[in-house]
Amino acid sequence: MIDNILAVLLDIVVAFIPDGVWKILAFVIGATAIAAGVVMINESLWTGGALITVGVFLLTGSVISWYR
Repeated sequence: MIDNILAVLLDIVVAFIPDGVWKILAFVIGATAIAAGVVMINESLWTGGALITVGVFLLTGSVISWYR
C-alpha cells in the first residue's frame, strides 16, 4: 500500500519536471562522474574506468538529445 502511494507521488513529481532539467542534470552528473573517474583511476583501474564510461555515456546522451 505504501509502495503504491510512493510510486504515484514519484510519478507526479517526475511528470512536473521538464525534460530540459533532466538533460542538464544528466550532463552535470556525467561531467562529475568523468572527473571522479579520472581521479580514481590511479587507485582502481576498474572503478575509474567504469565511472569514466558512465560519465561519457551520460554526457554524450544529453548532448545528442539537445540537438534533436
